[in-house]
Amino acid sequence: MGGAGARLRAMLGAGAAGPRGPWPETPPNPDTLAQVFHKRFAAPPAGVWHAPGRLALMGEHTVASEGLGLYTALPWGVTVALGPSEDGGVHVCRPGGPVRVRSTTATVVARTVERARREGTAPPGTGVCAVVDTDLPAHASLGRTAALRAATSLALSDLSGAPPPEGTDADERVALVARPGCAVRVNHKSLRTTVFPFDLAAEELHLLVADTGALPRRDLRRVREEELRRAALALGPLRAVQDLPEALNRLPEAALARRVEYAVTEVHRLNAAVGLLRAERFGELGPVLSASHLSLRRFELPTPDVDLVAEAASRAGARGARMTGWRGAAFALVGDGRSDRVRANVERAFSGRGPRAPRLRTALPAAGAHRLR
Repeated sequence: MGGAGARLRAMLGAGAAGPRGPWPETPPNPDTLAQVFHKRFAAPPAGVWHAPGRLALMGEHTVASEGLGLYTALPWGVTVALGPSEDGGVHVCRPGGPVRVRSTTATVVARTVERARREGTAPPGTGVCAVVDTDLPAHASLGRTAALRAATSLALSDLSGAPPPEGTDADERVALVARPGCAVRVNHKSLRTTVFPFDLAAEELHLLVADTGALPRRDLRRVREEELRRAALALGPLRAVQDLPEALNRLPEAALARRVEYAVTEVHRLNAAVGLLRAERFGELGPVLSASHLSLRRFELPTPDVDLVAEAASRAGARGARMTGWRGAAFALVGDGRSDRVRANVERAFSGRGPRAPRLRTALPAAGAHRLR
């Protein structure tokens, strides 16, 4: 079965189907993409651009309450060889051949071009040819679609001489402004960003990222966002709540109270995390991450497999662990000296589960979108 089958099994309580699709071990080669472009479109590309995936450290579930999110860029991303098309159309392929016009990849590129035309960062009638490749897994809440938007929009801006793009949401904004060894705080309402130090390598730390492939029983993003909006109608802006017990008592439904409890307390945890980043006490971020993960249960969000990753990593000595995004990914903050032990314990926790075992990769905060050639 494909994605629909995996969702059906999850809804029926049959458990996670395990990671889906490839997670390449090596990054796309810009020279190879340029060669594929030349062969496919009978001309060299105007350039090759890369944008990273992103890891949501905390706060990403508070978009509807206009909260803050804390993110970092990943060493994996999307690479695009791009040039103008002669007919004004949008033509997209991968190294292995063309993609369907209605595929996610083609649609994202086409909509990004349309937005650039509308905003004046690309001349009217601009068309593009593009070859796209990635070393990010699909369906893992690691920002693959946003990375494609960021790489494409940066390419269009560079080619037209327009100012760098700003992005349309937090994920794309992070992909555009991230720096190596840094974290990015994003205001989900204004998209204003602040960059903080997060040089894990200097402290002999790293991130262990897990793709479990586990799907929630249903896509809860819209459901939870609507619940937060309903709560805000009763309480006013959730970011302004000062007396949490009093606010919870005013809500008509227990479910809304649980969502608000998470959203409000997440603001305080994120502020604590930012304080630690400012002080460059990165190792002390772990307990804040773990507290955020536990609080996400008030959102009824972590799947059992994601919970298992977080628990196994913590038991083996990770500084902290948390779900990231809305699907089946988790991460742990790990000291370099405990890397093998933490990884082995997570793998042991899934032993005997066959394809359900998560894929694990280590990461350090990476650079934002940039031109490769």
